[in-house]
Amino acid sequence: MTAGRDTAGSGAPRADVTLSTDRRLVAAAERLFAERGIDAVSLRAVMAAAGANVASVHYHFGSKDALVRAVIRARGGEISVRRAELLDAAEAGAPSARALAEAFVRPVADAMAAGGGDWVTVVADVITVNHGALRQMTEEFAGQAVRFTELLTRLHPELPPRTVRFRLTQAMTFTFQTLGDRDRLRDILALSGTHLTAEEVLAELLDTVTAILAGPPDR
Repeated sequence: MTAGRDTAGSGAPRADVTLSTDRRLVAAAERLFAERGIDAVSLRAVMAAAGANVASVHYHFGSKDALVRAVIRARGGEISVRRAELLDAAEAGAPSARALAEAFVRPVADAMAAGGGDWVTVVADVITVNHGALRQMTEEFAGQAVRFTELLTRLHPELPPRTVRFRLTQAMTFTFQTLGDRDRLRDILALSGTHLTAEEVLAELLDTVTAILAGPPDR
């Protein structure tokens, strides 16, 4: 998470007045949540950054929790569609840990490439701090979680259900935390003289998630 800016100040980015009020509020909230963390952002700050008033915030969302849920949904649908395509391909043939890793990582990376970097940071923060919005994310992911579970069980029928669930949870957590704060990751790696491009970070992430899902070669 990057250091916060006073987005209501003179140097703040202006709200895109071509967007509807609810979309301006979601866009402003996504940016501020990514910069400061969800709990550090007030509805008043979101309102100021979106160029809206208090009445409009309550009219469209009713509460901050509802606004957080709207931010999560804003890009979650696109990711689910892309992930479903990759899961369809994995189900059509013999499943592999690499195919499942691609289905975890690629949709998130694609969202970032399409301008969703702040959204990924927000989701990573929700996971890290166990924010209340995590339950909503889990519920919305439930259908695809079943598909991942079935595929990983087909790949490793010897694994007990707890191990399957553990690996899938770690794959999701590691994906969002790695992509959600790449700057911090690069800074830590730089301490050991390691410098990775965004493409190299993605490649390493795919390899690591593959290893998480594959498990040790011999048990």
